[in-house]
Amino acid sequence: MVFVFKTTMKYKFLIYFLILGFYAAAQEGLNLVALGNQSMNNGAYREASEYYQAALQKDPQNWTIYTMLAFSIHKQKRFREADSLFRISLNNDSSNSKTYWYKAMNHIALKQDSIAIVLYKKFIQIEKFREHSVTQAYRSVGQCYERLLRREGLFAWQIDDMVYHYEQIEKLDPSGVEVPLIRNFIELVNAKRPANQVGKWKMEP
Repeated sequence: MVFVFKTTMKYKFLIYFLILGFYAAAQEGLNLVALGNQSMNNGAYREASEYYQAALQKDPQNWTIYTMLAFSIHKQKRFREADSLFRISLNNDSSNSKTYWYKAMNHIALKQDSIAIVLYKKFIQIEKFREHSVTQAYRSVGQCYERLLRREGLFAWQIDDMVYHYEQIEKLDPSGVEVPLIRNFIELVNAKRPANQVGKWKMEP
């Protein structure tokens, strides 16, 4: 019985020290993330990447750190590499709205507005109770559609969706300074678009 007691206590202490080591590593990872965030604020994006990579060594399943690492790489204009990391983050944690936002920005840089629209809509689904964030997302969806409209044209349902997202900005912030510009743009689109549109319609300058 004594032998069993000593053996059990031995394993309890081992587990205790393993837990302490885990929390110490996690705390060190958080400290590295803080340094990475500071570097991002200072515009030192390569340095930020190094801090985030070091943080992942301490906390390899922290998908938020993956997102921040991806964004720091995005800021270095390494868009394809950044997108791979964003995908890893979303595949493991699809509830982080920030990842959808940054990944959408990355696709805009890659001139892939159609994909960005889908990602901004996912952001809206998650953040629908936070009006300020959602207002910016509605704006971003509208802007993506607008670029596509001028560059390659949109189907009728896409134009309607663009108008819908722009109109949400006025609903959330009726006194916003951009509301008159949005109204004017929607009126211009409705005046110029074909009455019985078939296929895509491109808005000329």
